Amino acid sequence: MKWEELTSSDIEKIDKDNTVVILPVGSIEVHGPHLPLGTDTMVIYHVALKAAELENALVLPPIYYAYVPENRHFPGTISLNSDTILMMLEDIITELSRQGFKKILILNGHGGNKRILKLLARRLLEKGCRAQVYLIPDTLAPVRKIIEEVKETKVYEHACEIETSLVLHLAPHLVKLERVKGEAKVGKRRIVDYLETLVDWQRYAIMGYVGNPLKATREKGRRILEAWIHEIASTIKAIKEDTEYEKILGEFYEKSSREDP
Repeated sequence: MKWEELTSSDIEKIDKDNTVVILPVGSIEVHGPHLPLGTDTMVIYHVALKAAELENALVLPPIYYAYVPENRHFPGTISLNSDTILMMLEDIITELSRQGFKKILILNGHGGNKRILKLLARRLLEKGCRAQVYLIPDTLAPVRKIIEEVKETKVYEHACEIETSLVLHLAPHLVKLERVKGEAKVGKRRIVDYLETLVDWQRYAIMGYVGNPLKATREKGRRILEAWIHEIASTIKAIKEDTEYEKILGEFYEKSSREDP
């Protein structure tokens, strides 16, 4: 299940046509005064491992270093240049493909990686990637429904009630809720409505967290994580059963590479 715990001969014997390889991508960034810098990676790696246990998949070591330019003004945040993270992800996928693995699932644990991962898909297509790469750029997409059921606060998504609940369940000894005095003060989400700028997040999440982490509980974390794990296990099963992707990709490359008469 864990790539790093297998031997070279173990990898050689794996059915590469039907094995789903999972790459968890997180971040090292501020999560308020109360959550560890590695929260995103810790959570998504746990989900990947538990889902792989249910549906028999292979999990790569997680990527802690990712794309966090918006939080570089907080101590502890480490952000890779966009070209660096794109090249690293491309290289990993290329190496997996070179060894014969066809089905690769990228699980994103950090919202800031969303744009990078969507661009990655287009760059792989430009370069003629033959691997079937599946991505979940929107970190919480698989569990939005359960979040709506358990949350007590209106604002969530970063070091909030929800993320704090997740870490309370996974690693309660790392949560320092006594440092939180109450609901986060936030700024206006957009400087100008409908327009994106370079400083939208910096203006909004001025305290390095949003919402009210004091509403977090271990039980909420347990419910969300259990639902998340089962959703990803179902996703792995669907990827194993998918036969359309390879066919469409092959047809596209064939047609798009034809020279004009």
